[in-house]
Amino acid sequence: MHETAFETAMQDVAKAYRNPANLLADEELSRAQKLKLLQQWDYDLGLLLVAAEENMSGPGASLTAERLRSVREAIKCLGVEPDPEDPHAAAPSGKVAGVAIPDAAVPDAAVREPSTKLRH
Repeated sequence: MHETAFETAMQDVAKAYRNPANLLADEELSRAQKLKLLQQWDYDLGLLLVAAEENMSGPGASLTAERLRSVREAIKCLGVEPDPEDPHAAAPSGKVAGVAIPDAAVPDAAVREPSTKLRH
């Protein structure tokens, strides 16, 4: 994917892709770009869950939590498992931290991987 389009997608992943399966199916993206976008999406959804927890406006917490599970499943489909020992993998008190994707999981941004489909 061209860098400009990728940067635009990073600003609002949910706007660029209807769901994680669509992101995984995008053959224009490298594996590294998919992981980066999914990591950003995970973080954004975490912020929405915190906002819902604090009674701020936004989509319902159950819808957001389901989307978060889908994003994390997509990350797993790309072969990355969050490290349970990583302090950034789970934030205390339900506050947002996002999924930490180790640098070793993203070998080369230029290498293109085949698309992966989510199981439903």
